[in-house]
Amino acid sequence: MNKNLLKIYETDASQLKGKALDVVIPKTILEVRNIVAKSRRIVPRGGGTGLAGGCVPQNGVDLVLDLSKLDIIGSYDKERRTIEVGAGVILDELQAYLMLYRLEFPVKPASHAIATIGGMIATDAVGSRAVKYGKTSNWVKWVEIVDGYGNLHRKGVTELSDYSGMEGITGVIVKACLKLAPIRKRSASLVKVENFDEVVAIVHKLKRDSSVSMVELLGKQVSEMLGLFEPDESGEVKSAYHLIIEYEDDSGMLNGKEYAELFEMRDKIGPMLSGGGYSRLEDPKILLDKSDKLVSWFEEHGIPFFGHIGVGIFHPRFDHDQEKYIPEMIKLVKKLNGQISGEHGIGILKRKFVEINDQKILRNVKKRTDPENKFNVGKVI
Repeated sequence: MNKNLLKIYETDASQLKGKALDVVIPKTILEVRNIVAKSRRIVPRGGGTGLAGGCVPQNGVDLVLDLSKLDIIGSYDKERRTIEVGAGVILDELQAYLMLYRLEFPVKPASHAIATIGGMIATDAVGSRAVKYGKTSNWVKWVEIVDGYGNLHRKGVTELSDYSGMEGITGVIVKACLKLAPIRKRSASLVKVENFDEVVAIVHKLKRDSSVSMVELLGKQVSEMLGLFEPDESGEVKSAYHLIIEYEDDSGMLNGKEYAELFEMRDKIGPMLSGGGYSRLEDPKILLDKSDKLVSWFEEHGIPFFGHIGVGIFHPRFDHDQEKYIPEMIKLVKKLNGQISGEHGIGILKRKFVEINDQKILRNVKKRTDPENKFNVGKVI
């Protein structure tokens, strides 16, 4: 492959740099099987949207397996509300197809415009509607995977955890059968909240409301950057948090164009922060009733944040000078019995922070599913 083109495959959205032996782009599952059987080390790659270096090749010995051409949308089962898709199918393209049937795949990560189904399964993607629909694995009936010998296997729900959320270290996901949900009429509200204790109380109440599909938090810095602060009657401007609440009925204040504009604003947060120098994104997950301590830590260090507060996932953004605080944040998250990654995975970036007992479990799964140690070596464990 052309050297300049090869460089594109030597990084992902994490901006970590690696070195690839080569890149292959199979068009069929049979080609994947043949390539895997003949190769020594494989790095599966979907849309390259990972934020932890999960598809970054290492040391010039990894062959990158670009699965983007496995993009066939196959059998649709109307009665069971399922559809079979190739690993390279892009989520937004699948959603456009499903519109014909008034159905959708309800998990919606921020990278929905370029994220592939295979990548979403490999990282067990969560996304903004997790408070209602959970994570990707909740909506997968089966997967087809290629093992280290090039053999093809179909794995059902009982074996799914060996591959979903394992970030490509156990095999190559090539196809999946997805469960679908009816498209709902949705509305939304943008709610200003001055006190974080009040935020927690509101979120607890919203989580008990079955019509709520999304509860997103915008921290004070993010709210200010978005221009959401307005002076009160006295002319004083007070800092505040904001909640984006989505309903699957007409309970929200915003519909139609205003609804669309709200989520356009939400989608601009990441690029806005990156443009302001806050390029490092983390994704700790913590219980709602302990989140005040984490939020206080963010604000003490001047770290802007937003996130899926409905499921306890926060997205702090660090500039270059603030990255030194990340180990301190992870220590605090662990002290509060939280998780160091709520949705982006471990990859390379967080590998050194994985607890010893968790490492043992992951190594056992890796040894059982990939005895040749062929897939995504150096990631997660």
